[in-house]
Parts: sequence; C-alpha cells; structure tokens
Amino acid sequence: MKPFVIAATATAIAFAMPAIAQETQPAPAAEAAQSAAGTAEAAAENAEAAADKAADEAGAAAEQAADEASHAADQAADAAATAADDAAGAAETMGGEAAETAADAAQDAEEAASDAADSAADAATEGQAAASVTPPDVKPPAISEADPGVLGTWITSRRIWTTNQPSSQEWDQPEALDERPAEWQDIAKVNDMVLDDSGQVVGYIADIGGFLGIGAKKVLLGVDAIHMVTVGTDTFFATNYTKAELEALPDFDEKTVRK
Repeated sequence: MKPFVIAATATAIAFAMPAIAQETQPAPAAEAAQSAAGTAEAAAENAEAAADKAADEAGAAAEQAADEASHAADQAADAAATAADDAAGAAETMGGEAAETAADAAQDAEEAASDAADSAADAATEGQAAASVTPPDVKPPAISEADPGVLGTWITSRRIWTTNQPSSQEWDQPEALDERPAEWQDIAKVNDMVLDDSGQVVGYIADIGGFLGIGAKKVLLGVDAIHMVTVGTDTFFATNYTKAELEALPDFDEKTVRK
C-alpha cells in the first residue's frame, strides 16, 4: 500500500539527515529535519491503519472509520509537508550536494503522503460501499441439520440392492427398515442422474458389475425403477429387478445427454 512508501521515505530522511549533518554541520538543523520526518512516518502509518479499518468495518462503523481514515491521511500529508519545509531549511545551512539530497528526499516524502491521502480516501469509500450491500432474497430451500437436503454427489454414490422379488410385483417396501433382509443383494451403483430441461430428475444411470467402476455396464433407469431405503445409518436404493434383468438392458448411449 502507498502508506508504506511514506514510511520508507520518511525513514530514509531520518537516517540520511544525521550523516549529512556530520559532514557539513550544523547538527541542530539535521535533527529538526529528522524529527519532522519521523512525524510524517507516524502519521502515514496511522493513515494506513485507518484505511484498512474503513475497508473492513460495516454499517455506521464503516462510515466513522472512513472519516478517521480521511482525517489521518490529511495529517500525514500535512506532516510530510512540514518535514519537507524543515528539511529544506536545514539543507540551506548544509550547502552543495548534501542540501540537494535532503531537499529531494523531503519532497518525495511530501508527494508520497499526498498519494497516501488519496489511497486512504479510496479505501474508505470502498469500505462504505461494501458495508451498504444488503443480502438479496434468493429464496433458498428450507433445509437444516435436523432436516437436511440431499446433494447430487451423495445420490451418485448410493448402492442399488435387489430384493430378488419378482419384478412384476408392485413395490411395497417401507422407506426405513430395522435391518436389511438377508435375501437382498448388492448389484449396482448409481453413477449419475439425468435431468430434463426444467431441472427435474427423470432417470438414473446405473453401473452394473465391473470392479471399482471399471468394466461396469451402464444402463439408464427410470425414476420409478429404484427406491430409496434407509436401514439404520445406511441409505441406499432398492429394486425388485434382479441383476440379470438389469444386465439385459441396452447399454446407456452417452450421446443422448448433454455433458
């Protein structure tokens, strides 16, 4: 940030002045310039802190911080100007190249402080603008930890079990069971969901067989072909279709979906 430039410049003045004074005398003039430069450095640091505060605060606090930033920046500029005047006065007693060096350094400090004032004002304005933003009503769904929603990535990691009941039999299993019946068999995994243009789920792509998804047969199932069931903490899909019946389905055609 620009306030750091002020600090660096002011510090340079503070260290340069005594060396110049030792060469050309008198020391009191160099000490006056050094003191003024130190004042400019401190004021610049205050401007930086106030500007950062203005950008971070919200509401009425941001407005107050913005005023503080502007005031501190003005003080930095005034202090640097004073440092420039004092250094220039001290430089007149030094003469030659030393005087020119001191005057240039003081002028740089004044210009840097002026830039810091502008930066502080900009930061304060940005802080106020950010604080004035009101969150919009995007009508998020009413979900909570007690009544959570379901992510698509969660759906696509669910296993599919067959009940090994006749597929012609109407599905009549409850959504929650105390334990999974022994005759049920894990036969597939939901690989993806298919949505229509209105965003409604119209089908599932299932991986049947294979090992860790490699070599699996992909088939497209309608939403009523599988049903979500929970046993304890395990939630999965179940179906009356057997593994042999699902494997008899045609391979899913990748060209029938957008991806």
